[in-house]
Amino acid sequence: MAEYVVGVDIGASKSHLALFDTGGNFVDLGHWGPLNYEVLPGLYAQFEEEFGKFLSLVLSKNGVSIDQISFSVLGVGGVDTKRQHAAISAILGKLGLRQFTLVNDAFLGIPAGSTTGTGICAINGSGCTLAGINKKGEMLQIGGVGAVSDDMGGGRYMGNMAVSAVYRELFRRGKPTYLTTLLLNELGINSKYDFVEKMHEKTVDGSFSIKKSNWMLFEAARNNDAVASAILDGIAENYSNGISCMVEEMRFPPEDELCVVFAGSVFVKGEHPYLLDAIKTRTCADNPDFTINYTLLDVPNVAGAVIWALNSLPGKESLYSTVCSQFREMR
Repeated sequence: MAEYVVGVDIGASKSHLALFDTGGNFVDLGHWGPLNYEVLPGLYAQFEEEFGKFLSLVLSKNGVSIDQISFSVLGVGGVDTKRQHAAISAILGKLGLRQFTLVNDAFLGIPAGSTTGTGICAINGSGCTLAGINKKGEMLQIGGVGAVSDDMGGGRYMGNMAVSAVYRELFRRGKPTYLTTLLLNELGINSKYDFVEKMHEKTVDGSFSIKKSNWMLFEAARNNDAVASAILDGIAENYSNGISCMVEEMRFPPEDELCVVFAGSVFVKGEHPYLLDAIKTRTCADNPDFTINYTLLDVPNVAGAVIWALNSLPGKESLYSTVCSQFREMR
């Protein structure tokens, strides 16, 4: 009987489930909406119901039974504490998964972007998280719990910063910024006195998304806007300080090349390199003894879950290149 592995990436905006056979051959890739229990109205109960349907859908579509799954790796947004880990693990067991590894979704970027399976992943997507894995297999997460962990990143945070900068210019004697031109054009207004009314109207009807307006920071930076550049510099400092702390806490040896993977839609789809360049410059300055290999992830995060699952099988050689090449062919 054929055996398979399952890789899962669950986030606050979308979720992926990949099915591969144990030889590293692609079988299927399923797509679902947000499954991070923290954004679901029904919390854990709704996660169990929806993820159960998602898993059953992909397996039944391919004629695979749950007993044929040799190993699964699940990167789940919202798994930040031991209590959350235990709750989700119990649900996965109820759904029939026998052998699995459950981690925060930020950790998936490391096996997806590092050939050694070690290093640091910086996520900037719906949220803002750093994850690290060293050669001993030790793992550490920094950030990912909002204001508690001083998260300065993620689409909503960056969108809020852009919108607030505009409001400051209009009504608090803030510094002039090209962000104002961009946002007023996006809202379709000429008068600042229509700003709040139109913002409310368009966010309620869904025609404007603060989370998705983070692109304005990059566009303004492209036009040498000082306000946007200062916002991005602050975000870069927050990320680079976290990365440098991760280097110290995880005791990465300076004689080994350190892989830093950038993942998440804001990093991957950013149209201007200002933020990434600022993070790299600060991180290199803080860690002069290290050779750092910066990688912008060019495969979906779920690829890391598949690679991790395959590497967890006994006697398997690394199938990193095999798995990544198949995901790249899907683009």
